[in-house]
Amino acid sequence: MKSSDQPDHVPAPIQFAEGDTSQGRDLKWRIMACLKTRIPDLKGIHITVVGNTAVLRGHVRTSQEKWLCLKCCRHVPGVMRVVDDLIAADQALVYFNPDEELS
Repeated sequence: MKSSDQPDHVPAPIQFAEGDTSQGRDLKWRIMACLKTRIPDLKGIHITVVGNTAVLRGHVRTSQEKWLCLKCCRHVPGVMRVVDDLIAADQALVYFNPDEELS
């Protein structure tokens, strides 16, 4: 049998399931509402929701404020996982230069 005798097999196009964007918007709204009730003057936080995962990004003033944001987010119904990408101003990064002598 020649290869030209076989019918052409064309794979079906890849289809991705559409995410429920309304559920993601609702979850994001509930997270933001929870944060605003706990920390009314909170600014600079960006929330992204992918499925049941919430990603918190941005800068907060203190590590206590960061902890409160994460705790609040974890208690919102529907949030199964929280990704912490928050930076607290009081948790300064320390750079150590090995060429410098310690005194």
